Amino acid sequence: MPFGIGHWELIAIVLVALLLFGSSQLPRIGRQLGRGVREAGREIAEVKTALNTAPADQQDEKKS
Repeated sequence: MPFGIGHWELIAIVLVALLLFGSSQLPRIGRQLGRGVREAGREIAEVKTALNTAPADQQDEKKS
């Protein structure tokens, strides 16, 4: 399981969330969490790309 969470812990988290927010709110919360995770993944990929390309750009400037 992700983050070292076992099946029983995951079930307990879902049950607590169901009790706190109700069944009508859980799909909306899940969508928002999914969007947040996707956006964070895109941002991380952009930063990695920028870090990988920055040294190459600086090396080209030094050769000129």
